[in-house]
Amino acid sequence: MRITVAVLLAVSLFSIVSLAEEAEEAKLTLSIDAWLHKAPVELAFPAFHDEKPGEFTADDFIDAPTPGAVLLRPTAKSKGWSKDDGVVALGYQGVVETWLATYVTTDRFMNTTLKLPTACKAKAWLDGEAISLDGDEPSGELSLQAGTSLLLVRVVLGDDVAAKAKLSADLKGELVFEDEALMETVSFAIDPTRAVDIRDVLDAPKISSIALSLDGALVAVSLGAYGPGGERETWLEIRDTKAGNLIRSWRGVDGPGRVQWLPIGHAVSYTSSDDEKTTLWVYDLDDETVTPVLHGIEDFEGYAWNPDGESLVYGFGVEAEKDERKVKRLEAIEDRWPWWRGRSYLVEVTYPGGEARRLTAGDVSASSWTFSPKGTHLLFSRTWPDPQNRPYSRTEWFEMDLSYLRVTTALTERWISDVSYGKDRDTFVLIGSPSAFDGLGRDLPEGVIPNDYGGQLFLYDRATSTPTPLSRDFDPTVQSAVWHDSGRIVTRVLDKQFQRIATCSTKGEWMLYDAGVDVVADWEVSRGAKTVVATGTSVSGPQKLTTFALKGGKTRVLLDPGAERYEHVTLGKVEPFVATLDDGMELDGRVYYPLDYDPARKYPVIVYYYGGTYPITRDFGGRYPKNIWAGHDYFIYVPNPSGALGYGQEFAARHVNDWGILTAGEVIGGTEAFLDAYPAADGESVGCIGASYGGFLTMYLVTQTDMFSAAVAHAGISNLSSYWAEGYWGYGYGARALANSFPWNARELYVEQSPLFHADKIDTPLLLLHGFDDTNVPKGESDGLYIALKMLGKEVEYVQVE
Repeated sequence: MRITVAVLLAVSLFSIVSLAEEAEEAKLTLSIDAWLHKAPVELAFPAFHDEKPGEFTADDFIDAPTPGAVLLRPTAKSKGWSKDDGVVALGYQGVVETWLATYVTTDRFMNTTLKLPTACKAKAWLDGEAISLDGDEPSGELSLQAGTSLLLVRVVLGDDVAAKAKLSADLKGELVFEDEALMETVSFAIDPTRAVDIRDVLDAPKISSIALSLDGALVAVSLGAYGPGGERETWLEIRDTKAGNLIRSWRGVDGPGRVQWLPIGHAVSYTSSDDEKTTLWVYDLDDETVTPVLHGIEDFEGYAWNPDGESLVYGFGVEAEKDERKVKRLEAIEDRWPWWRGRSYLVEVTYPGGEARRLTAGDVSASSWTFSPKGTHLLFSRTWPDPQNRPYSRTEWFEMDLSYLRVTTALTERWISDVSYGKDRDTFVLIGSPSAFDGLGRDLPEGVIPNDYGGQLFLYDRATSTPTPLSRDFDPTVQSAVWHDSGRIVTRVLDKQFQRIATCSTKGEWMLYDAGVDVVADWEVSRGAKTVVATGTSVSGPQKLTTFALKGGKTRVLLDPGAERYEHVTLGKVEPFVATLDDGMELDGRVYYPLDYDPARKYPVIVYYYGGTYPITRDFGGRYPKNIWAGHDYFIYVPNPSGALGYGQEFAARHVNDWGILTAGEVIGGTEAFLDAYPAADGESVGCIGASYGGFLTMYLVTQTDMFSAAVAHAGISNLSSYWAEGYWGYGYGARALANSFPWNARELYVEQSPLFHADKIDTPLLLLHGFDDTNVPKGESDGLYIALKMLGKEVEYVQVE
């Protein structure tokens, strides 16, 4: 049903009436009695306003700048604001200004018209976005969003005493509807307490990166936030790690990036960009000087400081020369990528002198560079295509003697993804798959192919070429690692639904730490102290910056950047839910309750999953914001089916060559168990949603069951063979998820597990979403299923986003 309503405002109240002609005679009304009102004030004319007659009149007051309006979120306790009693005493002469505010909540989107049925001048804002008001009795279009919005109005009155007398009357606001059911869709309040919405998740200030000083005393924090008009501001702060006190701040800096502390003293470096050229600055906190170290570098790709503090190495890119004929003969599978023929090289620059020398050249890029502990050598990698051997590329690590630029091969192992120095040049800290070093990291039965995305930690003795596995019996997946001067390796690990900080001894003894958040996103540990700083979120907690010590002690919050934005936001209950399936498997997951949960009600359900090689962690917000859905009165059930990392090697290995065989049944069984355990969940109103591999899983699920009332597939894979061939990384993902299986030797897998070949079995209403220029999962994956379902007369919608 189309709904159009009008909002009528008279200083202390509004009336909303339907604009639809067929509803003009409707008499169903809902009184509006919740308003915040700011005491009227008389406005003085600006100095010299009468030097030119008519240049500035009472009517011009409404055009005065009001930039602060977009930041207002008043309450009854805000200075100058109060709950309006319906009567406004306007015993004033001259020009008068007053403000009104109400918090509007609705469960749907609706277009309205805001009207002020009196002779006045006015401006209005909905959640900080200006509403254009025109006419003698001002009116303008208003679009209410699902959720709670702040409607703010500024009214200016001239010296018309009759108009002021009219405005002082006790008028009742009301809503007028076409039918009684719609009366329950809109409410008004003076209390700003509300459910979290998408604007909170997108617009609240967030930390983009952190850098910790060598002594652990100071942390540099890069932040950014979106304003009401969509503009983005970024800034840089330096805070102490004892209490989080602000030491220095650069607000309005245009994109401070790649922040690092110099190895010596209290100086911090950061980059800025102008006309696609990069400048690297050093700010010394002790003498408060700012010095450019690099200037106007094109295609800048990052930098690292030498531990001796006397030089840095940066990378730059070189684009391949284009063929003006627009003809291309591919040199490798990777040559389908438009950027692949570009190359990356390294340059060393002395500090503070600025003398530069080129370190690398050649036909293969140098990347992932890092200095040896004493700064005498540089470790970096180079990668070549290798289409006959999984994972279809070969990476080697090289060590350069910076005195003579002499290079030696340090390590060759195709299943290692990250290499860094340990306590000295003779020891490497490695992260790789269980298959590395002929399966040295495996903890699987014979014949089972491991999930080669699984991060295993190794210590490598260069003198004897001996690797030592450190995490083979440790179920969490190692994601990143650094050697610490304490003799332990500090890591971030994926532990089921959590991302944690952990340390490991050289003997493989592990210790987990509480970082104060469920999901650590970014972290650093001081090499010269035992201080750790981390950013992250929790299942019901927005981003925070925290710190703790490796030696133990209390974890402290240093910065809560979104505290003001989330001050009046309320969130529903979240609890673990482990479903026991028919085969006895315990399926890990969690449940988000509707915000205002009432066990006597029935609530619709959203089942959200990924099903690929990564679990759905307990982070807040994100692309698929479960907290927001719950705020709209849904139950959210989140299962983590077989194949996910962080649950041990055996569980992760189930991902290989599965493609719905196990995972679809687990999602179905988990949903059935959830519905049995939660009587308030409406089993007749269950929807499912997933993206990428989860989009594939949505497509596949609806070929297997009709239990879902609706389904959403975002960037889903409908045909394994076309994804394998056309996606930029399809064959690379296949190296792990389709290990040793190809269209010519695994027809059963590529055809029978592809939803496109079973489109005739789909009876669930399906929404397809796809990015028009998606190169990972090309839009043809949704195109094909859409064509099939339309030809079959099925209920399907398809939205492409440019």
